[in-house]
Amino acid sequence: MRNSVPFCFALCAGVALAQAPAPIERVKITDNDLTCLATYNELQGLDKIVAESKSARESGQTTATAGQAAGVAAEVASRTGLFGSVGGLAGHLFGSVASKTAANVAEQQGQMSVAQAAEREKQALARKEHLTQIFLAKGCSASDPSAPGKTPNATTPVPAPTQAASAPPPSAADASAETLAGKRATPLQIAVEAINPEDLAGSNKTLLIPTTYVTLVTEGRVSATKQSGAFQQGNATARASANFKVNGIDKAYAQKLAKAALDNLVGQLRGAGYTVLTYADVKDRDVFRNAAREAGPKVDSEGGLNTLTVAPSDEQLFQSGFAGGLFSEFIAGGKTRIADATLIIPNYVFHAPQAWAEGSRGYNSVSATANVVHGMNMASARATWLGQPVSRMMRGIPGVATTKPVINVSEKVGALSSGTDASPAAGNALSSALSVFGGGNIQRSVTNYELTIDREAFAAGVMNGVQNFNAEVAKVAAAAR
Repeated sequence: MRNSVPFCFALCAGVALAQAPAPIERVKITDNDLTCLATYNELQGLDKIVAESKSARESGQTTATAGQAAGVAAEVASRTGLFGSVGGLAGHLFGSVASKTAANVAEQQGQMSVAQAAEREKQALARKEHLTQIFLAKGCSASDPSAPGKTPNATTPVPAPTQAASAPPPSAADASAETLAGKRATPLQIAVEAINPEDLAGSNKTLLIPTTYVTLVTEGRVSATKQSGAFQQGNATARASANFKVNGIDKAYAQKLAKAALDNLVGQLRGAGYTVLTYADVKDRDVFRNAAREAGPKVDSEGGLNTLTVAPSDEQLFQSGFAGGLFSEFIAGGKTRIADATLIIPNYVFHAPQAWAEGSRGYNSVSATANVVHGMNMASARATWLGQPVSRMMRGIPGVATTKPVINVSEKVGALSSGTDASPAAGNALSSALSVFGGGNIQRSVTNYELTIDREAFAAGVMNGVQNFNAEVAKVAAAAR
């Protein structure tokens, strides 16, 4: 316990909360009244603030790293019994709790200091840019700032908006009509299971597809951990993770993909000999006019993935429920409220980028890797249907669904960054050093990626999966006639 107390006091003393300075306004109402000398002096002061902010940012990063490293030290010491060995049970409890608490506080305070310093530097640079424009517009001289400006009544120049500034980058261009029609799709072997296909012909071969849902990944994380085995020497743990973010997917673009998926299924089922009604045909019916809708695109987080689910339009994003699932707004007493057609609601789920993590263990080593590539998988596809009431033994959810969890639909759907190493270097180094205490070596690797989608290639991947799955649905429908 004697060793842990000074550590806590020293660390805690270094993380006292500092009051955040007042924000720096970029523009002030009195700016045009500034003389050349006053402008020059303020510019000099802003340079000093920028330098101080950079120093504070580095100091905060050092504090955060020290806190992170101390946390690793506390973890290893706690596991090896180091605290207990120097002070018995009380030493173990006090040393472990106090050291971990102080380490967490230090790390959080360091991160906060970095964020505050970065924001202040950003504000100072914005103010400096504004004052520099005034200084130049008034014809002030940097070599003699006390001299009056050549154009003392000049006001701050305001750049006129240009068309180019609002034009989307090439990667944000919309997908072509040919791609959205599925004409770029290539044949894929997609294994499906069909349950109760007879429902499709139960309403005089009339089907109703009021909407379809497409789910896309917006960001996520994969990770793997591998520990040394019972017969290996030492006690090592390898941990690897990758974080990724997807740029370029917005609501309008995603809705176009959902509409394309719906149009494709409607066309293929009509080609199979069915009468197919769409939302345009039934939107004035009471059951659809009064159906509850989601407030906007559905945002979910599950299994390390954040996803966005859209329909072809806001009107077609119906609420789902626990009991009725996708059909909750269209059933009553467990039976369909659509008397003249079999109701079908498809759902397609796509994952891009492709990401996975794995661990391995050799004779005297352990390793873990996390991988991210710029391809796309169709994680699942399902066309669920609800026919007229029939007495029968149920063997699953009526409809057609894929049976494999991963179907590769595109090798490349955008530009993937090379990856930024975000591994805790100080923590890894300290863990290696402390492994001599017998607590084991804990090595962590973290890499951050960004995928900027190519909208044409991304849509082609989606429609590749959609076209081939819908073809399987059409085969089931044709056989059920």
